[in-house]
Amino acid sequence: MSCLECKNSSLPSYSFRVLEVHTLHIRDFNGERIIQALGDFRNYEICTACASEEVQAFLFPAKRLMAKCLPFVSLAVVGLVLTMALTLRDVMAALRALGPLAVLVGVSGVVSESRKVLRERDVLREMGRDDALERSAYNLMLKDAPRKYNDNDITYIPVNARTLGMTAVELAGEYGLLPAVSRKAHTLMHEGE
Repeated sequence: MSCLECKNSSLPSYSFRVLEVHTLHIRDFNGERIIQALGDFRNYEICTACASEEVQAFLFPAKRLMAKCLPFVSLAVVGLVLTMALTLRDVMAALRALGPLAVLVGVSGVVSESRKVLRERDVLREMGRDDALERSAYNLMLKDAPRKYNDNDITYIPVNARTLGMTAVELAGEYGLLPAVSRKAHTLMHEGE
């Protein structure tokens, strides 16, 4: 099997066995409801080189912060320009509100993305090297694995010692499963297929 990130099959890698959960969101006049079904067991691999690069990207997050925050910074700058330009002219109040709104959304986006990156950096710093590599490999796998199948969203439940030790109720809480789907996932994970 080859790495999901770089497609290289010659390097040592982290293997993950996961169970797919397909979720269909149905929106109507009564609100939103979901329908869930279990998919197949899948096996994915992430090589140690990709995992190591991911750890380094979080431990030294300048590039990652720039990439994540640049769209929000651009939005805030456009908002500032709009605010200044529109106050000089007599235009509709609704149009004038777009500038400050863009600044607000841009700044809150920068803060939110920065917090996510810095929180992950702090988590990785607290872990040992091997645990940090495995966590980063799993996060890369989640990023690169398919997320949609037709109209369904796909999420994954890892099949590992931690999830095998969970009850069906704990699985439902941790992975947002409906009770019947959680019980079925619990049974399938313990039977192996």
